[in-house]
Amino acid sequence: MKSKLVQLTLLLFCGWTTFAQGTRPQHVTFFGSSVCRGTGAENNHGYAWQFFNSGAIDTTKYRYFNASTGGDNTLKVEKEDRMTLKLFPTNPDFVVIGLSLGNEGILSPKTDDGREMILEQYRSRLLAMADSLASLDMKPIIVNCYSNAYFTEAHYAITNRMNRHINTWKYPSINVLGTVDDFTGKWVKDLESDALHPNTTGHQEMSYAIVPSLFDALTAGKETPSYDWHNSYATLLNAKKEEQPLHLTIDGTMHSFTLSFRFKNSEDGSIAGFESGGTVSQVVKRGDTIGYKNSIGTLTQDLNGWTQVVLSHSYANQKTTLYINGRPAGSVSEKLSPTRIFFGGTSPRIDLKDLMLHRAALNSSEIRDIYQKKFIQSSLEFYNPLTQPIAGNTVGNFAQSLSELNKANPVILTHQAVGF
Repeated sequence: MKSKLVQLTLLLFCGWTTFAQGTRPQHVTFFGSSVCRGTGAENNHGYAWQFFNSGAIDTTKYRYFNASTGGDNTLKVEKEDRMTLKLFPTNPDFVVIGLSLGNEGILSPKTDDGREMILEQYRSRLLAMADSLASLDMKPIIVNCYSNAYFTEAHYAITNRMNRHINTWKYPSINVLGTVDDFTGKWVKDLESDALHPNTTGHQEMSYAIVPSLFDALTAGKETPSYDWHNSYATLLNAKKEEQPLHLTIDGTMHSFTLSFRFKNSEDGSIAGFESGGTVSQVVKRGDTIGYKNSIGTLTQDLNGWTQVVLSHSYANQKTTLYINGRPAGSVSEKLSPTRIFFGGTSPRIDLKDLMLHRAALNSSEIRDIYQKKFIQSSLEFYNPLTQPIAGNTVGNFAQSLSELNKANPVILTHQAVGF
C-alpha cells in the first residue's frame, strides 16, 4: 500500500493525468528571465502563455510550464541552481530557453572588447546549458536574443551576431527579434511596455514566431536542417499559367514573415507571392526587372546565373521590403497576415531552388547571410532546396515543421541533376 501511495504522489507531482506510463502529455517548460516569464503583458500572459492558449498547439498532447525567473542570466541560473530547484520539478520533455543579452550585462561595457567578452560568456554558457539538457534526454529550444530600448548600433550588431551563432547550433530556435524589432535593436514603440519588456501585443507578436507544429515535428524526430550545397535544382513548367503552382496554407496566425528563393531562366510573369485578407500579392519578372507592387529592382545574376529574391514583411513596422541578391530594392508600407504563400506563378517556365519561409521578418544582416548561404533555421516554417527529385504532388519540408507545400495538378516539376 505504501509503495502505491508513493507512486500516486509522484505521478500527481509530475502532472501526469493517467497511471499508464507513456500516455501523459509531453511537458514543455519555458525557462528564462522576465520576458520569458511574461513581464510587461497583462496578467503576465507573455509570449509563452499566449502561444499555448491561442489554439496553435494541441494542449491535450502538450502541457505548459513556466520556470522563468526575472533578472536571470546564464550565471544566475547556475549560481542559484535554477535547474534543480525550478526546472527539473516540471519533468520537462522540451525546455524553451529564454534568456537575454541584456541581463547578461551587454549594456555595461563601454568598449568593443568588453562587449565581446559578454558575448562569449553568453554564447559558451548558453550552448553548454543546451548540451547539458540534451544529455538528460530533454529537447532544448533556444529563444533568440531580442530588443532592448537602450541598445545602440553596437548592441544591435552584437545581438545579430549572437543570433547568427544560435543559427549554427543543432538545436531549434525562435526568431522573436524579427517580430518586435524597429530595425535598430529597439522595440517598436507600440509594442513596448518599458525599456526592457514588450507589452501584451508585443508578447503576442513574439508568440507568432513559434512554428505551430514545431513540437510535433520534434516528436516525430525531425532534425535541425542545414544548407544543402548540392547544385541540382528543379524546373517548374506551368503551361496553363496556374497562379499558385506550388502553394502552402499557413497554419495558425502569421504576421511577420520572410519568403525567399533562388531562380533563373524564367519567362515573364509572376514568380512567387502570397494571399492576405483575400488579396493576392505577387513578385513579378518583366524583362530585366523584378517587381513587388511599387518596388522594382534590376535583375542581377549571381554564380551560375542564379538570382535570389527575398520578401521580408515586418508587421510591427508595417513594411514589406524586396531584396535582390542580398540588397534592398524598395519597400512598401502595408500590414499583412498571409493565409497562403506560393512559389512560382504565371511564368510558364522557371528554374527554382532554396525555397524558404520564415515566421519572422529577417533584417538586412540576416538577408545578407542567407544570400551568402549562411543558413537561418530560427522560426523556419518551410525549407526545400529542390536538389532531389519530387514525387507526387507534395514537396517535402526539411524544416522542423509539418507544413506542406503542394503542387497544382497541371504543373510539372522536373529534377535537374548537377554534379559538384
